[in-house]
Amino acid sequence: MIYSQAPKKIAGGTSIFMDSLRIVAALVVFLGHGYAQWFTTVGYNYNGVDWGHMAVVIFFALSGYVIAYSTTANNRGLLQYTQARLSRLYSVVIPTLLITALIEIVVKFSDPALLAHYTRGVSWPRYIISGLFLNEVWFLSASPPINGPLWSLSYEFWYYVVFGLFFFRTKGWKGLLLPLAACLIAGPKILLMMPIWLLGNCAYRFKNPIKSHTLSWLLITVMIGIAITLFCVLPGYPLHLGKAPLFFAGQFITDFIIGVFVALALWMLPQYENKEVKKPSPVVNFIRKFADLTFPLYVLHDPMLVLVRSLWKTRLFDVTQFTIAMLIVFTATMVIGYILEENRKHWTSFFKKALQKGKTLSLAKANT
Repeated sequence: MIYSQAPKKIAGGTSIFMDSLRIVAALVVFLGHGYAQWFTTVGYNYNGVDWGHMAVVIFFALSGYVIAYSTTANNRGLLQYTQARLSRLYSVVIPTLLITALIEIVVKFSDPALLAHYTRGVSWPRYIISGLFLNEVWFLSASPPINGPLWSLSYEFWYYVVFGLFFFRTKGWKGLLLPLAACLIAGPKILLMMPIWLLGNCAYRFKNPIKSHTLSWLLITVMIGIAITLFCVLPGYPLHLGKAPLFFAGQFITDFIIGVFVALALWMLPQYENKEVKKPSPVVNFIRKFADLTFPLYVLHDPMLVLVRSLWKTRLFDVTQFTIAMLIVFTATMVIGYILEENRKHWTSFFKKALQKGKTLSLAKANT
């Protein structure tokens, strides 16, 4: 059958590939934004290509794949699904917003001219809106300008919500009301990019027809190569990326075409039997732990780069200064990311208690 009945395992080379792809995508965003700070005056695009956006397309497809895995191989219901998603997001997003706000205050005094480049009126509403993942709904684009990458988290959040409400829906047409309501709140901009996420989800659910691991890896290499080539040669369509009214969904058709090949690569990932999977080596364990830290790296690097610029007079095209600054920011995000990962269990406990209490109160109210 084309549709996979038994849950696929994410193990062996498949696990290493996915972690490595996540690491490379996060580093591409990091390097691209650093390049924009030191080597260009035209924003985040360099050599005519915004590689950071290509990385986000990969993130969306990977996210859909991983959520399909977690809801198929480890399905414990809507409550646990919500708990897992909220704890994962908020364990990083709340500290990130606080750190970003603190950096904005420091930059306001250390380099007002630099901050003025990022200011879009009063800032504090943007932090509240971003904390509620409403910063990209409909035709808003309201992340704190000093931390641009936060835009994609609003997209991710609403993909989790729409999918979760649909996957765990009750039977009958009434079960579609909540996911439809979530779509209505999210708005067209977020929904235009959701097919990429759904392609990743389908890539997990449909069975890989190729039995040969060697052929699978060859085709995966080809699919990723095609995706990269298309990103380099295809024009952004239908609109220029980052411009109103669609902002980061402006080239959704181009992104979808590229997302098809990323999803095909994920679909072709080999499935390893337990006997084929050896005990993880120190290198594999390092890759896995590093991959877990790419989330903090992604959401923290941009404001930290601005902070370094404000404290250290920037010399454009200075390779030495650029290298030192990148090493400082990378090290800082890794340390903060490690601390956040260590404290994630507290967020998990918080949301577990809060959701359980909410469930208890709703049941009590229903029985009165």
